[in-house]
Amino acid sequence: MPPRMLRPARMPRLPLQTTHQHHNPSFFQSSRAKSTLRPDPKDSGSKKERRWKPIPVALGVAFLGAFQLYRINKREREEVRRLEPDDDDASPAKRRQRIRPSGPWTVQVMSTIPLKALSRWWGWFNSIELPYYLRVPGFKLYGYVFGVNFDEIEEQDLHKFKNLAEFFYRTIRPECRPLDPTRDAILSPADGRVIQFGVIEGGEVEQVKGVTYSVDALLGDTKAQSASSNIAGSKASPQPSGKRTREGDEETIRDDEEFAQVNGISYTLPDLLSGGNSTEKKSWWQRIRSSTTSSSSQDDQSTKSSATSEQEVARDLASSPNAPKPWYAASAPEVPTTLYYCVVYLAPGDYHRFHSPVSWVVESRRHFAGELYSVSPYLQRTLPGLFTLNERVVLLGRWKYGFFSYTPVGATNVGSIIINFDKELRTNSLLTDTRADREAEAAKQRGEVYAGYAEAGYSSASSVLGGHALRKGEEMGGFQLGSTIVLVFEAPKGRRPTFDEGFHDEGRKGGWRWGIEKGMKVKVGERLGWVEEEDEAR
Repeated sequence: MPPRMLRPARMPRLPLQTTHQHHNPSFFQSSRAKSTLRPDPKDSGSKKERRWKPIPVALGVAFLGAFQLYRINKREREEVRRLEPDDDDASPAKRRQRIRPSGPWTVQVMSTIPLKALSRWWGWFNSIELPYYLRVPGFKLYGYVFGVNFDEIEEQDLHKFKNLAEFFYRTIRPECRPLDPTRDAILSPADGRVIQFGVIEGGEVEQVKGVTYSVDALLGDTKAQSASSNIAGSKASPQPSGKRTREGDEETIRDDEEFAQVNGISYTLPDLLSGGNSTEKKSWWQRIRSSTTSSSSQDDQSTKSSATSEQEVARDLASSPNAPKPWYAASAPEVPTTLYYCVVYLAPGDYHRFHSPVSWVVESRRHFAGELYSVSPYLQRTLPGLFTLNERVVLLGRWKYGFFSYTPVGATNVGSIIINFDKELRTNSLLTDTRADREAEAAKQRGEVYAGYAEAGYSSASSVLGGHALRKGEEMGGFQLGSTIVLVFEAPKGRRPTFDEGFHDEGRKGGWRWGIEKGMKVKVGERLGWVEEEDEAR
């Protein structure tokens, strides 16, 4: 076997300038320049490298919110074009002139912000489905910040609330809100805090001490302001001696000045609210009813009332002192009445559904497509007429003692006001704003003053009562976030003792009695006040 030739191992090749590199300062400078991501601007021939930086979370959320707001507005504009009648010659409606409120700089800045668009975006944000494992800690954190009582929630498994909107509109266990059994009492319509309450004097409601707003501006001005007013006729009521003409199902009563003076009837709302007799208030309520008759027949949005509610409301109305009595019944003295009001503020942590405070009949509603300013106590102190500027839904009807109105008021970030028995009501919508702009423009072309609201009726809900019947404590609707409810109602003011009964300084006998204080925390079913009979008065 021939011997193997061993080949010497190859020596590693080392650059000749290795020693020179370790001692040359220019080598370290070039190494540091190459280690950085940014190229040396002096080195024009080197390849540029980019360094990526993360986008701030707030900027990303703001971009997504703005993009979603653009999509929402685009979708609503397409819906407006689809629902509005096609007219190639028709020009787009001009926007109504916004009312710029006066006040401190905070109010001035707020009036320039697109609050309605931001509220629509907030409604979209609340409807985003939360990850399953983030729901409980997220809702617990919200409850800790705003003081939510989790023991009252009907659904104890918080995982079943898919988003914030469902949690806001949560239900509570019925046994947590018992109804006060006091007879002829008005209960709290919602969980909240009493902001103001009292008697309406001079047609003005006190917002805060020294700041008032008109009831006409809140509920909507009546269409008839003169003595030649359309009044719904009734066979059971005494008829005036005057000429009358039949126009369909309505009677146009032409009252002369002498009849109005003899019967003490006033046809102006300020005279009514200043505290006249009950005939004045009844005539105003009748004018509201007659003025909405035509619109109710054309735009009826009612749903069928429940049989239980109809029976309870009919029984309650039958016991009214104004109810027709048989001819043989002794004539009772007329009970003087006046108008009262109460304002309840709902905080973000409160129960967001609202209920009926009495057994009553809702005959019509008026939707004011206004602004969406915050209804916080601070803004109520600084912005006069806040409730007359904001979007609101005015429900008009009657209860045992006469006129009754229930007004949920919208606010910033309130996605919508929900009325359970209204089929087509949509609040905080671009569609309703566009329709309001068109109606305002049409009224201007006719030389008329725009009423400021869209009206609908509920006469088809009950053929017996002529409206939607709501029993005491029944759920009516709700807010997507905290807001305000304003009650304006007619109630007895008591009777002053006659000289035959003997004069004494104890005020009136019977009448309305308040059971609340300003700033008091109330819950659904608790008593706001009650009507005290004369024999019950001390």
